[in-house]
Amino acid sequence: MTAGIAVRTLRLGFEYMKLNLRAISRQPAAVFFVVLFPILFLVIFSSLLTFELAIPAEAAGNVPVVTFSQYFVAGIIGSAIFGTSFNLLGNSLAIQQFDGTLKQLAATPLPRTSFFIGQVGTALTYTLLQLVVMMILGIAAYGVELPDGQGWLTLIWIVLLGVPAGCVMGIAITAIIPSANAAPAIIQVPYILFQFISGVFFTLASLPPWLQWVAGLFPLRWIAQGLRSVFLPDAYKYAEPGGDWQLGLAAIVLVVWIVLGFAAARFTFQWDRSG
Repeated sequence: MTAGIAVRTLRLGFEYMKLNLRAISRQPAAVFFVVLFPILFLVIFSSLLTFELAIPAEAAGNVPVVTFSQYFVAGIIGSAIFGTSFNLLGNSLAIQQFDGTLKQLAATPLPRTSFFIGQVGTALTYTLLQLVVMMILGIAAYGVELPDGQGWLTLIWIVLLGVPAGCVMGIAITAIIPSANAAPAIIQVPYILFQFISGVFFTLASLPPWLQWVAGLFPLRWIAQGLRSVFLPDAYKYAEPGGDWQLGLAAIVLVVWIVLGFAAARFTFQWDRSG
């Protein structure tokens, strides 16, 4: 791909992203479930669950007290980073496959790469919106502190890897969706399960080792764990399985998911299922 073609592909992807954002903004129910539902979860659960987490025995020195609300803020932000892209793309693409929209798009000059760039850009935009709102809420109401310099770098790469990982899973899952009406239910089942086993609603270390291992196969566990390294005192890494944040492993798992998910999507994705 020449530089000129690459620039044109990116430009068309950006234009399609803007079109997507306008279309979604005209659907209040979609905006609520995509953007506001995780924020509502954050407010409800963080207000109800205010007990203090146990200080890890391996931690030395004066360790700040951490409440479950602070722990949950990191987990629900991770859930939003993954879930917005996974839900948004999975539901949107399934509907467009069955109503013929993708068939019509495939017949236009819009490059398919631009189409997917636009979809990922849409998910990233909504993710950043959620991130800003949740961080403001976390800081204002639940004792979360802004990250330090290294924390900001970690947050950036988690978002930049977490969103595409969720997107490729959303694209791939369309292969098993039998109809547009079935899309929300089929997508929500694994998403809810991922939340319960990935350290969002429960501390990861409280789960059985085999369930921790299963969670480690999927992106959400590593996104949530990486965000806890951003928003919790470093001493709480000893409360994680293995006694470490495992950021290097988190990055590797997310990159592997992006690569394998993209490869799977190329072979399984269908542009037209309306027939």
